[in-house]
Amino acid sequence: MSSSPPALELAEPPPLPVELLRAAVARRPARPGEVPRLEVRVRQLPPDPRRLALYREVCGFPEDGHLPLAYPQVLAAPLHLALLNRPEFPYRLLGMIHVRNHIRQYRRLEEGATLSVLAWVEGQREVRLGRELDLHTRVEAEGVLVWEAVTTMLRRLPGNEERPREERSAEAKAALAQEEELFASSRPARWSVPEDTGRRYARASGDYNPIHLYGLTARPFGFPRAIAHGMWTVGRCVAEMGEAAEAPSLTLTSEFRRPLLLPSKVVFQTVKAPSGGVAYRVRSEDGQPHVMGLLTTSSSPATEDGRERPGA
Repeated sequence: MSSSPPALELAEPPPLPVELLRAAVARRPARPGEVPRLEVRVRQLPPDPRRLALYREVCGFPEDGHLPLAYPQVLAAPLHLALLNRPEFPYRLLGMIHVRNHIRQYRRLEEGATLSVLAWVEGQREVRLGRELDLHTRVEAEGVLVWEAVTTMLRRLPGNEERPREERSAEAKAALAQEEELFASSRPARWSVPEDTGRRYARASGDYNPIHLYGLTARPFGFPRAIAHGMWTVGRCVAEMGEAAEAPSLTLTSEFRRPLLLPSKVVFQTVKAPSGGVAYRVRSEDGQPHVMGLLTTSSSPATEDGRERPGA
């Protein structure tokens, strides 16, 4: 069995625009390939105050001295792209779809903290539409694990058969009925999402993927207009949940359903989930779903004797 490629140790994250350019010119075979374990780490990563201020502004967070719950995902994004651009990775980055995100925060992070960030990818699994793989992110402060996430990506592959339409329709109707019952008691908030949201979030995150910038740059990729960044939508939801998202230890799950075209008018809803926590969703005014998720409190990582364990 061949050994995994060596881990990358970087002094600072690579610029996201450079990684996007590398992705645009990369060539990969169309057939499925093995995904080896690939790692990249930056040991000293202080958040940039200017970009953090832009992130707070575009998502709606107050200046409270702490990093918003989803902000470490922004810090890790260049490392994710660097992993997926490595020659050992078998698929083109462009065309991969962000389908789910799972975040665990073990304590609130001060905005001036210097963080150590490790990201890795390993393996994949077959799903109905192609292959799914997980990007793992681990954030430490002073040697202690404080935040981690799993970012699930989908690579559609030719030849993957769709299930019969009748079967999909029955499942979809049952899931929709259950979801509507859950949110029936919620008080919806209506948002107007401006046309420049993608450009504003790009200035905060460094993610200048053309599908998020203008209709002209999004159309070659099959979108009639620019679409919002998925993690902008998540960040905006977290900001709207206020104090519920300011607890020290939290778990946030998000499922991305459909792209959010810009500009748009959407409906944001929250409700107490039967299993605990706050369920949330964003849908269009005509009922098309964009994002659905759950925010819950979580416990700190610990060893068997109850002491907080250090990071790896």
